[in-house]
Amino acid sequence: MPIEDLIPASDFCAYHHLEINFVYLLEQQGLIETVTVEQSVYLQPGQLGQLEKFVRLHQDLSVHPGDLDIVADLLDRLEGLQKQVTQLQNRLVFYESISESREDQL
Repeated sequence: MPIEDLIPASDFCAYHHLEINFVYLLEQQGLIETVTVEQSVYLQPGQLGQLEKFVRLHQDLSVHPGDLDIVADLLDRLEGLQKQVTQLQNRLVFYESISESREDQL
């Protein structure tokens, strides 16, 4: 990816009133990936949404940066369960419509 497409981590942190250590900690936890070019740390644009979610959790809900990996895992699990519930609801609607269709034919 060309360097022009990358976002300097220092700019991101300045905009969100964060210390650069916040980005380093998230990278150590494996929550984000950074790119280092000539001793400058950059963020990939595709990770901004995830990174901003971590910033909101930290700033708005006072989640300690060291605990963001736990919260991220719980949110991922919750999202998976929500998808599963939606799939089960769709299957239930499908089978209810088949059952009603058969009752109408009798």
